[in-house]
Amino acid sequence: MLKLKNNFKISNLVSLKKCNSILILLISIVLVLLKSNDSLNVMAEENNLEITDINKKIRELTGAANSGDVSSQFLLGKIALESNNPPDYPTAVYWFRIAAESDHLEAQELLGAQLFAGLGVPQDSSAARNWWLKAANRGSMKAQASLGVLFALGHGVEKNFIESYKWLTLAAKKGNKAAKEQRDNSIILQMSAEQIRKAQEKVEEFLEQQKIMTDK
Repeated sequence: MLKLKNNFKISNLVSLKKCNSILILLISIVLVLLKSNDSLNVMAEENNLEITDINKKIRELTGAANSGDVSSQFLLGKIALESNNPPDYPTAVYWFRIAAESDHLEAQELLGAQLFAGLGVPQDSSAARNWWLKAANRGSMKAQASLGVLFALGHGVEKNFIESYKWLTLAAKKGNKAAKEQRDNSIILQMSAEQIRKAQEKVEEFLEQQKIMTDK
């Protein structure tokens, strides 16, 4: 095996390149999740509101959120991300966590993203994994892709290419091209034929379970 300085093998460079590409994919997923969707502007346009009316609307949302309205809780989290420069990450985490605990899918996605990135809360890949797993099991493409990358990197979970293949495949089936490319150009190259077979079985088992749940 050809060696470089400090006995760093060519194979190590290949592995490092794969690891970096996987990490870039995860970062891009997190950025997409946290990207502003201009909730304030949408709310203003839909309701023909002025700034003073928006402030009143936020107070109304806060009242509804404190009374347990999950949609209001989620919207307040989104507003916290979008209405300040820099964003009010701690407030966003506060509302996303409350909404996520009531099974709000997008709140679970975003809470996982903030936990992974350490925005408004101490960085915690394991906790991010737990929230993404909840969302992924309910069909979230973004959470499925995120889990696929986490298992490939071993962030917050034990590195597991079978699980990585499973989640990336499920995300790819929903149209996530980046997940498909990562699976085909990186993950699958590090797996044995038996591991690929087991991963494909896990995909089919998941889809069958989803079908059963849908048919109920």
